[in-house]
Amino acid sequence: MLQENSTGNRMKDVDLTYWHKLLDSHNGDTMKFCYQCGICSSVCPISRYIGSYRPNRIIELAKLGIRNTLQSNAFLFCSACTLCTKGCPQNVRVHEIMQALKDQAATDDDVKAYITESFGGVIEALGKEIPFPVSYSWICLRPQSGLSPHGSFEPLCESNSAYDGLIRDALEKAQKALPPQAEAPGPDARRVAIIGSGPAGLTAAWELAKAGFAVTVYESQPVPGGMLRTGIPGYRLPKDIVDAEIEGVKAAGVRILTGVAVDSALFDELAGSGDLAAGEYAAIFIATGMPLSRRLNVPGEDMKGVIPALDFLNEYNTTGKAAVGKNVVVIGGGNVAIDSAGAALRCGAESVKLLYRRDRKQMPAHDWEIEEALAEGVELHTQWWPRAFHGDGERVTGAEFVFCKSVTSRGGRLEPVFDESKTMTVEADTVIVAAGQAPELSFLSDDVEVHRGFIQADPYTMETSITNVYAGGDAISGAVGGAASLVEAIACGKTAAKSILSGMS
Repeated sequence: MLQENSTGNRMKDVDLTYWHKLLDSHNGDTMKFCYQCGICSSVCPISRYIGSYRPNRIIELAKLGIRNTLQSNAFLFCSACTLCTKGCPQNVRVHEIMQALKDQAATDDDVKAYITESFGGVIEALGKEIPFPVSYSWICLRPQSGLSPHGSFEPLCESNSAYDGLIRDALEKAQKALPPQAEAPGPDARRVAIIGSGPAGLTAAWELAKAGFAVTVYESQPVPGGMLRTGIPGYRLPKDIVDAEIEGVKAAGVRILTGVAVDSALFDELAGSGDLAAGEYAAIFIATGMPLSRRLNVPGEDMKGVIPALDFLNEYNTTGKAAVGKNVVVIGGGNVAIDSAGAALRCGAESVKLLYRRDRKQMPAHDWEIEEALAEGVELHTQWWPRAFHGDGERVTGAEFVFCKSVTSRGGRLEPVFDESKTMTVEADTVIVAAGQAPELSFLSDDVEVHRGFIQADPYTMETSITNVYAGGDAISGAVGGAASLVEAIACGKTAAKSILSGMS
């Protein structure tokens, strides 16, 4: 674990106004309810790898106005997975307070100095714990890419350009460090198969390879990385960063086979006598994520121009562009919907309207991501439910919506209440549907227990109903909380690797 090194760290000043600045921030007033129970720190995945990252301690230091220590600046590593907020018994909006601290840091010369002088060493130490330290840090710190919505190289937020530049310089410098090399596994090394090359799968592969296992990763897409590579748009996370860190995983001794879709026959072979080449696998880790977009099941959904969000983002991220019309409608309120709206603008759309079934407070996307989308020109319309898509007989030309007064969920099924007197039809030549995701598990044998479309696995060991077959990431986590964050996926991969190592000892 990366621990705080107090050598050379001293409190430069105490800012007694800091507390009041944070109280005035978005949901910052909830900070006054924190009584230091520590639950937020206990459930935080990244606190396992960065000893100084303790959300409750960061909040306490902020209240006291103490700044410019390693622990007080550790808010920079918050990835907003929201587990801290969900677990807080006092309803403190912990992850939003961390964001408020980041917003303050954008104009804080002392924090900028910390990033210049000390941040690289912290990332280097983090790289000993996880295989994606730069990608993780980029997502946490969210420096502007320098691209305007329509592709010109202009900062989206001038006031933060100096801060963004410091972050990019620090992360690019860290990226240049050579990946650790590992000795090739010997002929007697035990073999492990991993299905899926997302962050959970590659983290497990990285950990096992370092322990001396011969690891083969099977990936159906032409490029490895899963949602880290094909789901998160390049303007949020540059692909050269992801690609470089995947090369680091390969350099650790991991073999990645792309363009290989595991079907039922291949799964039976992997789980039985061995792989396509030779030799038996000692264990299998299933980390296939949630690659399927859920359907709305409304009339006209099969027309040309109605696109599943994951398909759209996959095309955008693998080719650098995707075909959209002038008038784009995005249906959904989560991060995938927000990313799709931003990508549509960058693909040349003149108008992008985002419609969500609940009110804004209930949108799953982070508030600052919504604000960024609005600043770029996305129109947000809340409490509208899609009723039908209209077209010219072949291609979509518009989308019809009805006002949604409320939505409840019972037994996994949505139960909306409509106001039939309020409807609207929106002109659209492209509709991007971001209404949820699901795993693709048709390749599994009947021996693997599945419930409501998700693999059932022990939450502590991640072993499935088949001995030495493990599962993790979105293929299991989506059953209880939707798609996992990057840090949750990484933590899941580390847990699976630890279980496999324990089972093989």
